[in-house]
Amino acid sequence: MDLRITSVIEEQITVHFTGKVNILSQFNRQYLGHLLFKDGELLQVLFQGQKGLKAFYQLVIQEFSLNSFSYVVEPEVVEDIERHIHYPYAVLKTKMAEVLKQYRESLKMKPPENVKILIDGEFVDDSLPVTPEEYAVLLTLTEWNTPYDIYQHCPLLDHEITWALVGLRKKSALKIIASRNS
Repeated sequence: MDLRITSVIEEQITVHFTGKVNILSQFNRQYLGHLLFKDGELLQVLFQGQKGLKAFYQLVIQEFSLNSFSYVVEPEVVEDIERHIHYPYAVLKTKMAEVLKQYRESLKMKPPENVKILIDGEFVDDSLPVTPEEYAVLLTLTEWNTPYDIYQHCPLLDHEITWALVGLRKKSALKIIASRNS
């Protein structure tokens, strides 16, 4: 796994960097988020409106998929109060490999974009247990019903959403409605 973000982070750790590493789109240089370091420790990741570990793993997944980010290092004062990541980078890097593996496996299970996904009313009457991830997807489904919207508005990572949808489908909790154009 040769991601540019890993070398950027490892470089900041090596030099005991304090400051911000801005994440920019390589296409138009648009600001997408940043990583905060203090004395070479990764304290915070903000990426596309998400914070903390989820933002970090979403960044890793998107770089793995698209490989289209630029990183700009800016020294600045960073306070300990800004810490939202409490794991050493070695732990994050180990977990990163697992997250990418799950992401790759989930790609073949992702629903097509031309369907609507609804909660089956009979499932609501059943007392089948749901996982926290399935519950988060069910909450998202109360407002959104296209795969695009579900992946955009659910707070989970893409592969977590996919596996939750698979689990809910196995429990007969969902109705899948194909569009008329398919």
